Amino acid sequence: MYTKDVSANVPLYGQQMCYWCGAASAQMTRNGYPNPADRLYYTQLYLWNTIQAHNSTSPADSGWATDPHGLQGCLQSLSSAPVDWVEYDNTNIGSVLFFMLFWMNREGFPSPVLVNQGGHWVVVVGWETDVEPITGSNPTLEQIHYFDPEPHNVGTDTTMTGAQWYAGPWNGSVIYPGTWQNQYVAIVEPPVHKGEVKVISVTRTGVRLLTPEEAVKQAKLWIVERSLDGKPQHAILKHPDAEPHSPLLVLDEPRNNASRDVPHYYIVPFGLKNERSDCGDPLARVCVLVNAYTGAFEEITTFGRPLRYFTKEEAVNVVATALRVHPGELKNAEVILMFQSGEITHVRTYPFWRITYKNRPYYVDQTGVLYGKLVLSIPGD
Repeated sequence: MYTKDVSANVPLYGQQMCYWCGAASAQMTRNGYPNPADRLYYTQLYLWNTIQAHNSTSPADSGWATDPHGLQGCLQSLSSAPVDWVEYDNTNIGSVLFFMLFWMNREGFPSPVLVNQGGHWVVVVGWETDVEPITGSNPTLEQIHYFDPEPHNVGTDTTMTGAQWYAGPWNGSVIYPGTWQNQYVAIVEPPVHKGEVKVISVTRTGVRLLTPEEAVKQAKLWIVERSLDGKPQHAILKHPDAEPHSPLLVLDEPRNNASRDVPHYYIVPFGLKNERSDCGDPLARVCVLVNAYTGAFEEITTFGRPLRYFTKEEAVNVVATALRVHPGELKNAEVILMFQSGEITHVRTYPFWRITYKNRPYYVDQTGVLYGKLVLSIPGD
């Protein structure tokens, strides 16, 4: 296996406004250059304004928070090192991924990438392939490591399998009309080297869901087999007081899904014994995600700070309060924890509740905010 990891150079920042994922990604990237002397800190407000000055002026591209022109122009205008930031977009997913891996391998800079079909920016800081991504090679992506500026003011540090990267963040090209529609996009450095990255696909559906106890067992198994606790950001798993919390079963609902087979996954949170929130709930520091049917490893995520998960009962109470009814009125409501990238969240470890009452769905996020429907985020949000 061949591994590249520049995460030690890159600070994790959570986005300070709901539409500042591009500014936070620029902040992480600009303060994460390989040479410490070249690293510069800019506020997200300053970076946001710089991005707006470089965003596309084409009427077809209106509506973006941060578009690829804006992020590339921002980074290039603030560059004080021998780096030439360019946006690389292509309909060929393997080509864009190869270009990004080749460049990161050679120069050691992090790479901002557009994910969730154009709805969000993250920063890739590492990866593992079967062979080194050099000219003439055709590597297979085994896993990828990225920093996500969500949740707001927190951020997440995620490592996931190559298969899950294709099934999740890069499960489709940009869907928003304009310059980048049907493209995959990364902000990288030239020159272009031809090549293509492959990914081994996996089955994410099945007949029998694992029990919560089986999910915890699988998570512990992957911690050992994949040495997940060997990385600094996951070292808390070695703490003598580290313990798993109750697993969370999540419906992974693709947008416009026409199939009856819908993936599910378990979030297995780990925290420290007796570490509790102000209301007495356990705090999660690291989460291991496993396929809810096969137990296969999907990803491991560390939050920028410990977080608590909003409970089923709390979510029902939010809806009951909004409807001005007693929570007991919703005892027969269907309550499901689910994930779909969009306005509510872009992070798989930060799903939301769907409460269906009298045939109408209501949605409650992990901070208790109520939504009446699921909508796309604005592009580059």
